[in-house]
Amino acid sequence: MKFEEYFDRVKGCYLGKNIGGTLGAPFECYRGVYNIEGFMQDVSCPIPNDDVDLQLVWLAAAEREGRAIDSLVLADYWNTYVSAVISEYGTGKNNFNAGILPPLSGHMRNVNRDSNGAWIRTEIWACLCAGNPALAATYAYYDACVDHSGEGVYSAVFTAAVESAAFFEKNVNALLEIGLSYLPEVCGVRTAVNLMRDCYAKGDDWKTARIKLFQAVPSSFGEMNGLWKGTEEVPACAQCPAQNADPEIPPAVHGYDAPWSIGAIILGWLYGEGDFGKSICLATNCGEDTDCTAGTLGAILGIVNGAKALPPKWVNGCSDKIVTWTLRTDALLNAPKSVDALCKRIVRQTPVFLQDRCKITESGTYEIFPVETLCKKEMLFPEHIQEDFSLVFACGHNTVRKHFRPYTLLVGFDEDLAYLTENETKRIRITLLNQRFVPQFVSVRLLGVPADWEVAGGAERRVGLEHWHGGYNDNSFTFEITPHALTCGKYDLVLELCEDGKFEKNYLAFSLLNGEGGLKEKG
Repeated sequence: MKFEEYFDRVKGCYLGKNIGGTLGAPFECYRGVYNIEGFMQDVSCPIPNDDVDLQLVWLAAAEREGRAIDSLVLADYWNTYVSAVISEYGTGKNNFNAGILPPLSGHMRNVNRDSNGAWIRTEIWACLCAGNPALAATYAYYDACVDHSGEGVYSAVFTAAVESAAFFEKNVNALLEIGLSYLPEVCGVRTAVNLMRDCYAKGDDWKTARIKLFQAVPSSFGEMNGLWKGTEEVPACAQCPAQNADPEIPPAVHGYDAPWSIGAIILGWLYGEGDFGKSICLATNCGEDTDCTAGTLGAILGIVNGAKALPPKWVNGCSDKIVTWTLRTDALLNAPKSVDALCKRIVRQTPVFLQDRCKITESGTYEIFPVETLCKKEMLFPEHIQEDFSLVFACGHNTVRKHFRPYTLLVGFDEDLAYLTENETKRIRITLLNQRFVPQFVSVRLLGVPADWEVAGGAERRVGLEHWHGGYNDNSFTFEITPHALTCGKYDLVLELCEDGKFEKNYLAFSLLNGEGGLKEKG
């Protein structure tokens, strides 16, 4: 794919995102079934949208940190620039500030970990990793686990993979198969996607499919503002009438929203049958998290078709200016002010992320080459350098991962995660992956352990690492810590790592909690 086409698809992505997000904005958080065919509110001025806001923070991270970004880097940028403290956004920040690192920060104490805040911000990873869904899915995982877990992460991984593949694949069913290949065999997102495919194939109308979706993966999102009765901005009318309770819709577990929302995107995509306007209107007509479902579907269709093929009615009817509302802005964030400016800055970073799959041409631009298979088979980085997507994803919500130049550090917590119980052994698994093409020894010390705690075998270990040619490049051990005389609510510990013969030391600080932090864990 030549640069001109790639840029057109990136711009189509964010124009579609902006159009769909604007279309669905008045109906967000309401439950209803509508029959809208266009914008229902005044769109003469741009509206703020957190779905795009959050990606401006990731843009800043990509520009300054390059492809070496991981969950800890993203969490730091999130903590610095995201001012929103609602729902999972606030819980993730609160956990991180307490020393609970991702992916634990997205899981612990987080009743909204299965909700929608992560899959709505995946477009930047898809654009930076166009044609390489494994790479896009991995960055989406690093992103999502800052403030989500479970279905909140699965939905982001699925969406990023679909959007990345859409730069080179247009067939909807092929794209869905690609996205599903990155998911566990059993999860709510997979259930929702396959149900919508079955409904469409059997000839169910879209309203029947919507009810079946509620019954299979109930959503709580529309319960926030309740039944749609109209607002001052958009009064109830024939296209969006006041709603009555539907007895066929079951109650939902609060925060379990991502599977239903992904299903609504697929509903709009399939029943829209290639028509951009019809598709995003259908996603909105289903209700619930309407700005997100219509916005993400608009982004997918914008990638597939490109900006030049988007209907002028929709493009001209919506401002391309970006107005933020969830960010603390400053000169270092340097947030773009328009969709065009955002896209131009994203494509400058694409060669950094795609590396040898992005070739500079004689004319001074570049071309992008997709991976050989878009399903989950391609390695993220060469296997002797990094883990592939499968290994990253398989660690779940209990393994902190930090990339240092000489090695990657994985810190695996036991089933109690960051919680401590007096006189009960706490197990923390340390794994190092060698990033150098030479063997090395690394000293690992656990600092900050109270004097009356026991650490079996001592608080310092020496780890030998081979390089990949020796057949493996990893080594692991477990710190077994038994805490006594717990008098504090939080204990701050530090891992110190140092290669033999090097003066450089690396550190990872984390906290352990005495108690449950005031909130019971849900299942």
